[in-house]
Amino acid sequence: MPDVHVAHTVPYPWPYDGCFAAEQTTLVVCGAQHQIIAASNGVDDVIERLTAVAAAVRAGGGRVLWVRHGTGQRPARPNVSLPRRDTPGWQLALARDSADDVIDSAGWDACFGSRLDHALRVGGTRAIVLGGFASEITVDSTVRTLNDRGHECLVLTDGCAPLDPQLGARAHHSLTMSGGIFGALGTSSDLLDVLAAPNHELAPAAISTIPTSTAREQQDTLA
Repeated sequence: MPDVHVAHTVPYPWPYDGCFAAEQTTLVVCGAQHQIIAASNGVDDVIERLTAVAAAVRAGGGRVLWVRHGTGQRPARPNVSLPRRDTPGWQLALARDSADDVIDSAGWDACFGSRLDHALRVGGTRAIVLGGFASEITVDSTVRTLNDRGHECLVLTDGCAPLDPQLGARAHHSLTMSGGIFGALGTSSDLLDVLAAPNHELAPAAISTIPTSTAREQQDTLA
């Protein structure tokens, strides 16, 4: 069977090993909460895309995890802008499927004070797709931590709604440096194409001719 990648990902063909499988893929949506969405830009289009990706991941046998970022009643420092837990602004603003899981994080990084890493490992996840709101904070910090913990991550550039569009673009650009040591960037449309097509019907653009180990070996060397 030929290697299977999501088309047009940068800076390397994702996933690096060419073993994309919908049933081993998890979509992690960060910050889909009333307070965070209200402060983000371009939310309508991002909500539409993430909703479509979530449906396709579920249909392929994968999982969807929603991260709620929040702080307690007594934050560690003044003027913390994280939503307060158990307030209306902390609640999820988007409808989720009953099979989806909700992960509560104590910080902007979805791995901080949460069970996210454990949930991904026990669920058999091999590939993680990320998107969300206040993305230059939530998604950017989360993808770096997940990559450091050995996960293979793809950030959907059109599935991210930043607080500041310029900072959002810079956050995406920084992920491509050093050969992609923090993961790869892609689009929801290219991911949906792979999720919708059986392996034998994948378009040539989604099949890599690069040896499967090359991209990750380059990352490990640069790291």
